[in-house]
Amino acid sequence: MGWSKHHKFGLIHKTPAATYRGYTILTVSVGDQAMLVDMDGRVCHRWQYDGGISYARVLPGGNLLLRAKATGDDEMVRGLGGSAPALVELDWDSNKVWEYNDPMLHHDYARLPNGNTLALLFEAMSPEESAAVKGGYASDEDPDQMLGDIVREIAPDGETLNE
Repeated sequence: MGWSKHHKFGLIHKTPAATYRGYTILTVSVGDQAMLVDMDGRVCHRWQYDGGISYARVLPGGNLLLRAKATGDDEMVRGLGGSAPALVELDWDSNKVWEYNDPMLHHDYARLPNGNTLALLFEAMSPEESAAVKGGYASDEDPDQMLGDIVREIAPDGETLNE
């Protein structure tokens, strides 16, 4: 699908030989819906989440796993692209069935076959680690700590299993 000033809505070009059969999940960067779209551009299903949907995946059972919209409440990640306050799982009718909250969540996640969830999170680096990083651009507004990344494995009950 694409955008055109001549065709403001709907599917404007289709090349079946150059596409994979199936459905596409669409979210809008400032929206609170995820849409399941078929090969003809028809919306087949919608999920709604008032906390905003910035990125979503359909799970094998039909539930939706999503990254909620950044709220800007946490000062350490305010203004950082990709940050999210929560991962949320919705059933087919948009009922929340699972939620994991951490303001350091960002960018990517995956549901494992065993039901656990892998999540990428920011983590404050120690002053020694921060000082060892060379290069980049420094300004007076820079925070005292740099942020690194960790991958966390989360059990269905919210317990952290591995980092």
